[in-house]
Amino acid sequence: MQFGRYYEEFEVGAIYKHWPGKTVTEYDDHLFCLLTMNHHPLHMDVNYAEKTTDFGKNVVVGNYIYSLLLGMSVPDVSGKAIAN
Repeated sequence: MQFGRYYEEFEVGAIYKHWPGKTVTEYDDHLFCLLTMNHHPLHMDVNYAEKTTDFGKNVVVGNYIYSLLLGMSVPDVSGKAIAN
């Protein structure tokens, strides 16, 4: 596969698998929280998350997940499909 695709090369319903994957750890989440000054207890405090959420544990910051997925999509999208 070449690096990046043109807009016309994308297919509706196609599945694009990105390698390598990333396992998000508690350390990754806490580091991102500290770097972005997001100190909400939902992301940082285990006791708070256990008692006040349906998840029962800390929730990973959505912006971190978005950043990872955006980075993984670079080989497929690159500059060829921008502004289409």
